Amino acid sequence: MNTVRCSIFFNIFLFALLVSALFGCATTSQMGPVKIAPYVAQFNYTVASQSPLLNEITFTVTNPVYQTQNKIMWFSAPQFGNLRDALREDLPEILMSKGFNVLGPYDSDDLIPFPDKKKIDFVLGPKFKVAVTLKDHKAEVESIWTAPPVYDLTGNAEVKGEITLELREVITRELMWRKVIPFEKFTFPYFIRSPRTNEFKISYIMNDIARGVERQYPEIMAMLNTLIDPEEMKILQKQAQEIKHRQGY
Repeated sequence: MNTVRCSIFFNIFLFALLVSALFGCATTSQMGPVKIAPYVAQFNYTVASQSPLLNEITFTVTNPVYQTQNKIMWFSAPQFGNLRDALREDLPEILMSKGFNVLGPYDSDDLIPFPDKKKIDFVLGPKFKVAVTLKDHKAEVESIWTAPPVYDLTGNAEVKGEITLELREVITRELMWRKVIPFEKFTFPYFIRSPRTNEFKISYIMNDIARGVERQYPEIMAMLNTLIDPEEMKILQKQAQEIKHRQGY
């Protein structure tokens, strides 16, 4: 009799453990993937010491325009929260280091007051573009005991991008000069645990994207620094003055 009771209690105990394990796994799967704190990138660039004002060419710099793919707003993520201010600070410093005068910056060329427009020759507007391609994407069941099942999503993310500088005459907004600087393509693997195979969200890999752009930012700005040539700007200033004169300014 005691043997029968022990057998019954043992079976009940095993059943309870199984139910507990299944319930625990199901609860874990419903919680979804673990959230990772965003890595807020720091976009740092040190400009050489400034030269005294060498000429009367005056610039202003507007806010960067972000270009994305598939309507995914990469740059609205907190990881890129410092990029706007970095460009607004670094581009004027580059211009002043070459002896140019800088007014602003302004949020857009529409918001430049007319008295300032009469002083400004050029509006310098940066455009930043990033394209991310997901490759080798796989979804495998992490455990058969969960309800619903949990999937391990793996693959590789390939990141390409460029920054474009456009120089426009301030009154007519005619394009005077344009430079495109691509940054080096980089790839990194990703791993996501999710209760759904279509749960992939860009926020899961945004930290790695931001780190890659952060590493290349100083090189990109250094290249832009070399492309802004004072002698070339003097030639463009004469052309801009002719454009203004035709418009009655």
